[in-house]
Amino acid sequence: MADGGRRMGDFEPGDPVDARVTDAVFELMRTDDIPRIRVADVLRQAKVSRSTFYRHFDNVDDVVKTFEDDLLDNMRAINDVALKARFSESELEPTASMVARMDVLMSRREQVIALNGPHGDPTFRHKATAFMRDYFSDRLGEVLGPGDERDLYLAFMLAGHHSLIQFWLAERPDIEPRVVAAALNRLYYAPFFLGEAAAPAGHRSPCVGKAREGRARARAPRATHPASRTCTASIRKDHVEPFTRKESL
Repeated sequence: MADGGRRMGDFEPGDPVDARVTDAVFELMRTDDIPRIRVADVLRQAKVSRSTFYRHFDNVDDVVKTFEDDLLDNMRAINDVALKARFSESELEPTASMVARMDVLMSRREQVIALNGPHGDPTFRHKATAFMRDYFSDRLGEVLGPGDERDLYLAFMLAGHHSLIQFWLAERPDIEPRVVAAALNRLYYAPFFLGEAAAPAGHRSPCVGKAREGRARARAPRATHPASRTCTASIRKDHVEPFTRKESL
Protein backbone atom coordinates (compact mmCIF):
# COMPACT_ATOMS: atom_id res chain seq x y z
CA MET A 1 0.00 0.00 0.00
CA ALA A 2 1.06 3.57 -0.61
CA ASP A 3 1.18 4.41 3.11
CA GLY A 4 3.98 1.95 3.81
CA GLY A 5 1.99 -1.30 3.99
CA ARG A 6 1.76 -3.97 1.35
CA ARG A 7 0.32 -2.96 -2.00
CA MET A 8 -2.57 -4.90 -3.47
CA GLY A 9 -1.15 -7.62 -5.66
CA ASP A 10 2.22 -7.81 -3.88
CA PHE A 11 1.79 -11.27 -2.39
CA GLU A 12 4.08 -13.17 -0.05
CA PRO A 13 4.17 -16.99 -0.11
CA GLY A 14 2.60 -17.26 3.35
CA ASP A 15 -0.29 -14.86 2.76
CA PRO A 16 -3.70 -16.18 3.79
CA VAL A 17 -5.76 -17.19 0.79
CA ASP A 18 -8.61 -14.84 1.71
CA ALA A 19 -6.27 -11.83 1.70
CA ARG A 20 -4.69 -12.80 -1.61
CA VAL A 21 -8.05 -13.31 -3.31
CA THR A 22 -9.46 -10.09 -1.85
CA ASP A 23 -6.44 -8.08 -2.97
CA ALA A 24 -6.71 -9.61 -6.44
CA VAL A 25 -10.38 -8.64 -6.79
CA PHE A 26 -9.77 -5.08 -5.66
CA GLU A 27 -6.80 -4.78 -7.99
CA LEU A 28 -9.03 -5.81 -10.89
CA MET A 29 -11.65 -3.29 -9.74
CA ARG A 30 -9.29 -0.53 -10.81
CA THR A 31 -10.30 -1.14 -14.42
CA ASP A 32 -13.43 -3.32 -14.39
CA ASP A 33 -16.87 -3.20 -12.80
CA ILE A 34 -17.46 -5.97 -10.30
CA PRO A 35 -19.94 -7.92 -12.51
CA ARG A 36 -17.34 -7.98 -15.32
CA ILE A 37 -14.56 -9.50 -13.20
CA ARG A 38 -14.21 -13.19 -13.97
CA VAL A 39 -13.16 -15.78 -11.43
CA ALA A 40 -10.50 -16.94 -13.89
CA ASP A 41 -8.92 -13.48 -13.78
CA VAL A 42 -8.94 -13.54 -9.98
CA LEU A 43 -7.29 -16.97 -9.91
CA ARG A 44 -4.52 -15.77 -12.19
CA GLN A 45 -3.99 -12.58 -10.19
CA ALA A 46 -4.08 -14.29 -6.78
CA LYS A 47 -2.20 -17.42 -7.91
CA VAL A 48 -4.71 -19.81 -6.34
CA SER A 49 -6.63 -22.76 -7.77
CA ARG A 50 -10.32 -22.73 -8.64
CA SER A 51 -11.12 -25.28 -5.92
CA THR A 52 -9.29 -23.14 -3.35
CA PHE A 53 -11.25 -20.05 -4.39
CA TYR A 54 -14.60 -21.81 -4.02
CA ARG A 55 -13.69 -23.19 -0.61
CA HIS A 56 -13.54 -19.60 0.60
CA PHE A 57 -16.00 -17.64 -1.56
CA ASP A 58 -19.13 -18.21 -3.64
CA ASN A 59 -18.23 -15.72 -6.37
CA VAL A 60 -16.51 -12.39 -6.98
CA ASP A 61 -19.34 -10.37 -5.45
CA ASP A 62 -19.05 -12.47 -2.30
CA VAL A 63 -15.39 -11.42 -2.00
CA VAL A 64 -16.39 -7.75 -2.09
CA LYS A 65 -19.30 -8.13 0.32
CA THR A 66 -17.13 -10.11 2.76
CA PHE A 67 -14.60 -7.27 2.79
CA GLU A 68 -17.32 -4.67 3.32
CA ASP A 69 -18.84 -6.65 6.20
CA ASP A 70 -15.42 -7.08 7.83
CA LEU A 71 -14.71 -3.34 7.53
CA LEU A 72 -18.05 -2.38 9.07
CA ASP A 73 -17.66 -5.01 11.82
CA ASN A 74 -14.34 -3.39 12.77
CA MET A 75 -16.02 0.00 12.87
CA ARG A 76 -18.94 -1.38 14.86
CA ALA A 77 -16.61 -2.73 17.55
CA ILE A 78 -15.00 0.73 17.84
CA ASN A 79 -18.39 2.44 17.94
CA ASP A 80 -19.67 0.12 20.67
CA VAL A 81 -16.80 1.19 22.90
CA ALA A 82 -17.20 4.87 21.99
CA LEU A 83 -20.89 4.86 22.93
CA LYS A 84 -19.97 3.95 26.51
CA ALA A 85 -18.08 7.22 26.98
CA ARG A 86 -20.00 10.27 28.23
CA PHE A 87 -20.34 13.11 25.73
CA SER A 88 -18.18 16.03 26.89
CA GLU A 89 -15.80 18.67 25.59
CA SER A 90 -13.08 16.03 25.33
CA GLU A 91 -14.85 15.27 22.02
CA LEU A 92 -13.10 18.35 20.60
CA GLU A 93 -9.78 16.53 20.83
CA PRO A 94 -8.83 13.52 18.68
CA THR A 95 -10.56 10.83 20.73
CA ALA A 96 -9.19 7.29 20.82
CA SER A 97 -12.24 5.98 18.99
CA MET A 98 -11.95 8.47 16.12
CA VAL A 99 -8.24 7.77 15.75
CA ALA A 100 -8.99 4.04 15.70
CA ARG A 101 -11.53 4.53 12.89
CA MET A 102 -9.02 6.48 10.83
CA ASP A 103 -6.37 3.80 11.43
CA VAL A 104 -8.74 1.11 10.17
CA LEU A 105 -9.54 3.12 7.03
CA MET A 106 -5.88 3.87 6.31
CA SER A 107 -4.96 0.21 6.72
CA ARG A 108 -7.51 -0.57 3.98
CA ARG A 109 -6.91 2.57 2.00
CA GLU A 110 -6.67 1.17 -1.54
CA GLN A 111 -9.70 -1.08 -1.07
CA VAL A 112 -11.86 1.75 0.28
CA ILE A 113 -10.82 3.98 -2.62
CA ALA A 114 -11.72 1.19 -5.05
CA LEU A 115 -15.09 0.61 -3.39
CA ASN A 116 -15.99 4.28 -3.79
CA GLY A 117 -14.45 4.55 -7.25
CA PRO A 118 -16.11 4.31 -10.67
CA HIS A 119 -15.84 0.51 -10.73
CA GLY A 120 -16.70 -0.06 -7.08
CA ASP A 121 -19.81 -1.20 -5.26
CA PRO A 122 -22.50 1.51 -5.57
CA THR A 123 -24.34 0.10 -2.55
CA PHE A 124 -21.37 0.45 -0.21
CA ARG A 125 -21.70 4.20 0.32
CA HIS A 126 -25.37 3.81 1.23
CA LYS A 127 -24.56 0.96 3.61
CA ALA A 128 -21.72 2.89 5.24
CA THR A 129 -23.84 6.05 5.50
CA ALA A 130 -26.69 4.19 7.20
CA PHE A 131 -24.19 2.58 9.56
CA MET A 132 -22.62 5.89 10.59
CA ARG A 133 -26.02 7.58 10.84
CA ASP A 134 -27.09 4.98 13.40
CA TYR A 135 -23.91 5.62 15.38
CA PHE A 136 -24.17 9.41 15.37
CA SER A 137 -27.89 9.23 16.20
CA ASP A 138 -27.03 7.19 19.30
CA ARG A 139 -24.00 9.32 20.19
CA LEU A 140 -25.75 12.65 19.83
CA GLY A 141 -29.30 11.63 20.70
CA GLU A 142 -28.99 13.10 24.17
CA VAL A 143 -27.96 16.55 22.93
CA LEU A 144 -29.74 16.77 19.59
CA GLY A 145 -33.12 15.31 20.43
CA PRO A 146 -35.76 14.58 17.77
CA GLY A 147 -36.91 16.91 15.03
CA ASP A 148 -35.98 18.55 11.77
CA GLU A 149 -32.80 20.17 13.10
CA ARG A 150 -31.46 16.77 14.12
CA ASP A 151 -32.14 15.26 10.69
CA LEU A 152 -30.58 18.21 8.86
CA TYR A 153 -27.50 18.18 11.08
CA LEU A 154 -26.97 14.44 10.60
CA ALA A 155 -27.40 14.72 6.82
CA PHE A 156 -24.82 17.51 6.68
CA MET A 157 -22.42 15.67 8.97
CA LEU A 158 -22.60 12.39 7.05
CA ALA A 159 -22.14 13.98 3.63
CA GLY A 160 -19.09 15.86 4.90
CA HIS A 161 -17.71 12.77 6.60
CA HIS A 162 -17.78 10.70 3.41
CA SER A 163 -16.29 13.45 1.24
CA LEU A 164 -13.51 14.24 3.70
CA ILE A 165 -12.54 10.57 4.11
CA GLN A 166 -12.48 9.96 0.37
CA PHE A 167 -10.40 13.10 -0.23
CA TRP A 168 -7.97 12.12 2.52
CA LEU A 169 -7.46 8.56 1.32
CA ALA A 170 -7.30 9.39 -2.38
CA GLU A 171 -5.56 12.77 -2.42
CA ARG A 172 -3.80 13.36 0.91
CA PRO A 173 -2.75 10.02 2.44
CA ASP A 174 0.31 11.84 3.79
CA ILE A 175 -1.87 13.37 6.52
CA GLU A 176 -1.63 11.26 9.66
CA PRO A 177 -4.80 9.52 10.92
CA ARG A 178 -4.60 11.40 14.22
CA VAL A 179 -4.63 14.75 12.41
CA VAL A 180 -7.70 13.70 10.40
CA ALA A 181 -9.38 12.47 13.58
CA ALA A 182 -8.76 15.82 15.28
CA ALA A 183 -10.24 17.73 12.34
CA LEU A 184 -13.33 15.51 12.21
CA ASN A 185 -13.96 15.76 15.94
CA ARG A 186 -13.85 19.55 15.87
CA LEU A 187 -15.96 19.82 12.72
CA TYR A 188 -18.60 17.48 14.14
CA TYR A 189 -18.84 18.59 17.73
CA ALA A 190 -17.74 22.24 17.99
CA PRO A 191 -21.34 23.57 17.57
CA PHE A 192 -22.34 21.82 20.78
CA PHE A 193 -19.80 23.75 22.84
CA LEU A 194 -20.21 27.29 21.49
CA GLY A 195 -21.63 29.63 24.08
CA GLU A 196 -23.95 32.44 23.20
CA ALA A 197 -21.11 34.96 23.59
CA ALA A 198 -19.13 33.19 20.88
CA ALA A 199 -21.92 33.15 18.31
CA PRO A 200 -22.92 36.16 16.17
CA ALA A 201 -26.26 37.64 17.11
CA GLY A 202 -29.08 35.78 15.43
CA HIS A 203 -26.78 33.02 14.21
CA ARG A 204 -26.34 30.86 17.26
CA SER A 205 -26.29 27.15 16.43
CA PRO A 206 -29.72 25.54 16.92
CA CYS A 207 -27.85 22.67 18.58
CA VAL A 208 -26.43 24.76 21.43
CA GLY A 209 -29.52 24.91 23.60
CA LYS A 210 -30.23 21.23 23.18
CA ALA A 211 -26.59 20.39 23.86
CA ARG A 212 -26.59 22.44 27.08
CA GLU A 213 -29.83 20.83 28.25
CA GLY A 214 -28.53 17.37 27.38
CA ARG A 215 -25.29 17.93 29.26
CA ALA A 216 -27.22 19.25 32.25
CA ARG A 217 -29.40 16.13 32.29
CA ALA A 218 -26.32 13.96 32.02
CA ARG A 219 -24.66 15.77 34.93
CA ALA A 220 -27.63 15.87 37.28
CA PRO A 221 -27.65 12.27 38.63
CA ARG A 222 -23.90 12.32 39.17
CA ALA A 223 -23.42 15.95 40.22
CA THR A 224 -21.82 15.04 43.55
CA HIS A 225 -19.13 12.87 41.99
CA PRO A 226 -16.12 14.88 40.74
CA ALA A 227 -15.44 12.43 37.92
CA SER A 228 -18.89 13.02 36.50
CA ARG A 229 -18.46 16.76 35.95
CA THR A 230 -18.52 17.83 32.29
CA CYS A 231 -15.82 20.34 31.46
CA THR A 232 -16.93 23.81 30.49
CA ALA A 233 -14.80 25.78 28.07
CA SER A 234 -14.33 29.42 28.98
CA ILE A 235 -15.31 31.72 26.17
CA ARG A 236 -13.26 34.76 25.27
CA LYS A 237 -14.65 36.75 22.37
CA ASP A 238 -14.84 34.32 19.42
CA HIS A 239 -12.38 31.84 20.82
CA VAL A 240 -12.90 28.75 22.92
CA GLU A 241 -10.09 28.68 25.49
CA PRO A 242 -7.90 25.57 25.36
CA PHE A 243 -8.73 23.00 27.97
CA THR A 244 -6.83 20.06 29.34
CA ARG A 245 -6.44 17.49 26.60
CA LYS A 246 -8.14 14.23 27.36
CA GLU A 247 -8.07 10.91 25.59
CA SER A 248 -11.60 9.67 25.71
CA LEU A 249 -13.33 6.94 23.81
